[in-house]
Amino acid sequence: MAEISVLKDGFQLEIPNSAPIPIFYQWLRDHCRCDECYNDTTNQRKLSILDFPPDIFPREYNLSDRVLDVIWDGGHRSKYQISWLVKNARFLGDNQEQKITPVPWFKLPDVARVELNSYMNTDAGLSEVLSSLLRYGVAFVTHVDATIAATEKVITRMAPVQKTFYGEMFEIHNGEFEDDSDVTPKLDTALPLDAAFSNNYLDAHTDNTSWSDAAGLQVFHCLKPATKGGETILVDGLNVSMLIKQQSPESYERLTRMPISATYIDPGQHHTHVDPLLKLHPVTKELLQIRFQLYDRTVLRTLPYDHIQQHYHDLRLLASVIADKSGETLVKLVPGEVVFIDNWRVLHGRTAYSGSRLLTGGYVARTDWRSRATVMGLIDY
Repeated sequence: MAEISVLKDGFQLEIPNSAPIPIFYQWLRDHCRCDECYNDTTNQRKLSILDFPPDIFPREYNLSDRVLDVIWDGGHRSKYQISWLVKNARFLGDNQEQKITPVPWFKLPDVARVELNSYMNTDAGLSEVLSSLLRYGVAFVTHVDATIAATEKVITRMAPVQKTFYGEMFEIHNGEFEDDSDVTPKLDTALPLDAAFSNNYLDAHTDNTSWSDAAGLQVFHCLKPATKGGETILVDGLNVSMLIKQQSPESYERLTRMPISATYIDPGQHHTHVDPLLKLHPVTKELLQIRFQLYDRTVLRTLPYDHIQQHYHDLRLLASVIADKSGETLVKLVPGEVVFIDNWRVLHGRTAYSGSRLLTGGYVARTDWRSRATVMGLIDY
């Protein structure tokens, strides 16, 4: 049985077998969900913070039938379900359980591999892919036709393809294709000035470190594998951040705080963004995003002189942990398999290859794929 006691500036909600929940009067009045204060159709507030005074207080209150009934000074009446207060009045940073807890890994675990028909036509199939992304940062859809169009349908089943200056769907290759090859690039675009469009080894990295809002998902489908090499390298950034924190808490703290700039320059394009390499959630302080691309770092002038040497020490530590082979998984992407990679968590790279290799794919905005996961009940809100 819930009980309510009165504090100086609010109530205290007491629930059996749970820590007391203090609730300020201002917070409670601000969160009234009556028709006058909240629009249930648009899920938007109608009440402004200026519509009630900062010293608002209840003239009357009553707790019965799992509902807190409050009549405020001024006469407005608000009713709050106790279950709603228990869920929403707690501080988000109090380590509440998540529906799906991210699991760190050294070697890629048994992530979801969902057959196309199940993924495209059932909620269970889509939910399995999203759950794997939330838990491990990687998921596969199998038995997909080896075409750009089929790959795009797989992506848009989850969320829209994120449009960037690359366009929407993209192709990655080194421009070397035999005249009699049965698989050749279809998009008539010039090769960007980027190391990905070569056959060289690519260190594990995240994409778009120079963008103010990096893509949430990287989606790949290898339409033509290389005859030799070309394996995709996967490294779990969550595991990397935990190892850094264990090995050097001081370095970890600096990496989550020091602003580092990255840039991307191409004809008609010049993107620059500044943020920590390990970006934490502002409330929970858990890892939100790893921004790591050694070759896109711009001139280092975001740190004062007396921080430079220490930063290089920290950056070397981060780079060495990421490069450690014990944390790498090599995956040979093949036609028919579409891989989804959480670009805010999992780093990807590529071994060098010979001959021709054609990869198609696209980006998905983080807000879009996590919106779909929330709608499907996989993320608390």
